[in-house]
Amino acid sequence: MNLYDFVGEIELEESAGLQVEVAIAAYHDIETFPDLPDLSAGTASKDYVDLGASAFVMKSTKQFHKFEGSLEKNAFSSQLVGARGAKSFENTLTIMKNAMNSHLCGWLRANRNRPLVVGFKPLMGGQFLILGTPGLWAEIDEGSIEVPGEVAGEKMTMFTVRSIFYPPLFIDALPFTPAV
Repeated sequence: MNLYDFVGEIELEESAGLQVEVAIAAYHDIETFPDLPDLSAGTASKDYVDLGASAFVMKSTKQFHKFEGSLEKNAFSSQLVGARGAKSFENTLTIMKNAMNSHLCGWLRANRNRPLVVGFKPLMGGQFLILGTPGLWAEIDEGSIEVPGEVAGEKMTMFTVRSIFYPPLFIDALPFTPAV
């Protein structure tokens, strides 16, 4: 693995925040994962995390599903954790919907222990960031449903997806239609 210059290219339209739509697939619905970047083959730093036009191959009738969060509520964090010489990534994606209903409660119940692969985009991002890789799926780490007592309060259904070891990987597209 080589070290490359980073000269601080600035995107003038870059803003904090994530798009409201999140892509979620059951880990076991994926037939074939894109090949992970090879740390010995990169020619630029982005080559270590960018899957580009590679594709997920889904099992028959399976796909990524869309989950719509609330505007300015979804949040992402990636941290290096571990002892010196043994660093790994710990990634968390918090998804929040300003609602509480049977669909959201049922979704949490059905997926609270399910191995997942999750994709999301920054506000101005063209690529999806992916959490969950072969052998290291993402999973719901915590969740909550809150309905405050005051009428002006913020009701919400929130859950946090966590993945470990790899940083988020970037990919151009995800399969949102059922595989044949």
